[in-house]
Amino acid sequence: MILHEKIDWPILCRHTRLCVLLLLVFLNGYPQSSSPAGITAPISRQNIDTFPDPLTLYDSISWQYRGACKGLNIAWYVLPPAKQPAPPVTNTSLPIVPVASKRVPLLTVHGNVQYNFLYRSFVDTPFSQNNFQQHTIQTFLTITVKDKYPLKVNLSQRISNSPYFRNFLDLHAQFDRFAYLRNARQQLLDRLAGMHGQRPDLAKAEKALKELIDQYNALKSRLSGGDVLQRIVEERERNYHRQARSRSEGPPLAASGIDLPAFDQQQLYKMGSRVKTKPASLQQADSSYTQFIDQQKKELDSLQQKMVRLQSSTDSLRNALNKSLIQLNQQVYKATSLADLNRIERENGLQREKPKGIDRFLTNLKSIGIGRSVVNYSELTAWNVSLTGFNMEYTPGIYTAIAAGKIDYGFRDFLGRNSRQKGQNFLMGRVGIGNIEKKALIFSAFTGRKYNYGSVISDTVSSYVNLAGYSVEAIFKKDENTGFSAEIAKTTKPVSGPLRNSDGMKSLWQFSDNANLGISLKGQTLIPKTGTRLSGLYRKTGESFQSFSLFTYNTDQTAWSLKADQPFFKNRVSIVGMLRRNDFISPFTEKTFKTSTVFKSIQVNVRIPKWPVVSAGYYPGTQLYIVDKERIRENAYYMFNGSLLYQYAVGNTRMLSSLIYNRYSGKGTDSGFIAYTGVSYMASHTVLFHKVQLQGVYVFTDQEQMQFYTLEANADYSLTNWLQTGAGIKYNKIAGGKAYNGSRGSLCIDIKKLGGLRLQYEKSYLPTIWQTLYPVETGTVSWFKYF
Repeated sequence: MILHEKIDWPILCRHTRLCVLLLLVFLNGYPQSSSPAGITAPISRQNIDTFPDPLTLYDSISWQYRGACKGLNIAWYVLPPAKQPAPPVTNTSLPIVPVASKRVPLLTVHGNVQYNFLYRSFVDTPFSQNNFQQHTIQTFLTITVKDKYPLKVNLSQRISNSPYFRNFLDLHAQFDRFAYLRNARQQLLDRLAGMHGQRPDLAKAEKALKELIDQYNALKSRLSGGDVLQRIVEERERNYHRQARSRSEGPPLAASGIDLPAFDQQQLYKMGSRVKTKPASLQQADSSYTQFIDQQKKELDSLQQKMVRLQSSTDSLRNALNKSLIQLNQQVYKATSLADLNRIERENGLQREKPKGIDRFLTNLKSIGIGRSVVNYSELTAWNVSLTGFNMEYTPGIYTAIAAGKIDYGFRDFLGRNSRQKGQNFLMGRVGIGNIEKKALIFSAFTGRKYNYGSVISDTVSSYVNLAGYSVEAIFKKDENTGFSAEIAKTTKPVSGPLRNSDGMKSLWQFSDNANLGISLKGQTLIPKTGTRLSGLYRKTGESFQSFSLFTYNTDQTAWSLKADQPFFKNRVSIVGMLRRNDFISPFTEKTFKTSTVFKSIQVNVRIPKWPVVSAGYYPGTQLYIVDKERIRENAYYMFNGSLLYQYAVGNTRMLSSLIYNRYSGKGTDSGFIAYTGVSYMASHTVLFHKVQLQGVYVFTDQEQMQFYTLEANADYSLTNWLQTGAGIKYNKIAGGKAYNGSRGSLCIDIKKLGGLRLQYEKSYLPTIWQTLYPVETGTVSWFKYF
């Protein structure tokens, strides 16, 4: 055996041990006991032909070197393949428990109930009464039928000892269209979101992107392994030594006619075999691993470029779908009826089975109510009318509405004990084409009976008036901020007795007579560029015009109003101005009342973060009062009001400070108030601790008859989360006169299962024309329960 003259012993030792290891593998297979974790199968004679070359498949072979030269220990093992998804579980021995369907209750009830008792030792406005007592019971319920159909039920009862307030028991049940629409809107939003999340094109693109990302990460992980750099270094060492031996000894040795792996070349030198040429496979193996790594890096770059392009296209598709979903969501939120939601469903291929029965009826229902409700149809027919009966609005393509029942003006809470209210009634029907939320033309017809409220005693005209009429109204609404309506109406003239007996119906068709004609124009708009909101009303009625919205007769009326709301400095400052004329709408004033006075009002609000809130306003007020216990009058006076409110913190303690200025002016002949003119100043400061609230108040009042001031100190303490108590004292002093002491006390008990109980007592004072203060004691007992 002829050996090479120069032998690199470290390389020889390393490859000698490697050859011995390979020989053991060929003879016995890889021993299972010494296999590291992750080996997939032992290497034996049966699978050696298919076993990969450890020099080329770097991602499935791991090399470990320990020691040096003669102490060198080489270990290698097969790495596990890429992680595959776990096979499906085929064990069906465990029982499958079905999910029980949720039982839908017939009725679900939530709401509250409350009781209130009020006592005042003296009442002075708009009437005078001693020892006034009033009991009020109210309950507000939200009832859901079969977890789908929401209803609102209100029950109110009031009992008092006042000769002017009436006792009543009111019940009102109304289908909650807004809650029903809100539930349907949310269901459609969920379906739209699910539809976009399951788009085949987006799902396909996301799946391809995920596969590409996984492929890129796997290849990058293999290239960053430590064995890659090690093997590249080893290959360069072999190439270096081969080139050195080739220059010094001539052509390399190789086994004649045998194609051996590259790492067995050193064994040929050891065996002394020499050949003149080496096989082509051996020439390729000299640099095969480095070339392979370079190819893999190029493939990694190519994958990255593909991944970037696919990511961009996927993001574009997702953004387009999200934009489309946002637009659809906006359409859903703007929908004002179930018909609008059905249209959106059809346009997006989500049409469900057509609703039937009650669902079909509710789809087109705008409103429905039984019991006491407030009817607001139009300016010239019925607006702010208290109706006890039935009313419904339905829009199955053609708008229809009907209202019928008894009416009274007891909700205005004055002279309600008048027995003449029992005979009042109201009947109205409406038919229209178009969408009343956008564009519509509506025809209305109404009839009924109402009483005259010109005085406490009967008027010179009959105690009641029969009337009938009709109107045509055009509505145009661009959006929720901009809209316009115009209405023209014709009614019967005021006559005594039934309309059929006095030929009162003929006046409805006498178009040349404008005495019983009414015209109304209403509009509002928003100027987006400046944020200005404008609204206005114009109403012209002849002297014989009647309706359930107006209470005058034998007097032609021209009423109008203009209102402007202008914000400044990003809504931190707002100015509201209003002009109005002749819009008294009280049913108790003189029937022939008419005025040309133009009432003016303006209000300014300043809200700057971390600064006090400043408000100032100048506006008119009105009051009702009884003259000689027979007639009712309504007069106006002006008020100027300014306030400064500041909420802040000192350390961990919250505080609230306020300053209020109020001036009111009128004439003694025009007012039923004792203090018909004057000015008052108020300053207060409140300190809010964790369980204690302290407040101090100073009020100075300067009136025509007298001047006095009030000092007040209050403290409220929360003993526990269910028990609170409070107390206060008041000191009242007339300038140059007597001093009067007042007090205040309160107790609050909240028990979860029983509800909350409130007890309050206060002794205060009212000014008199004799330059004295009259004591007034007020007490309340209230209980409320939420469920």
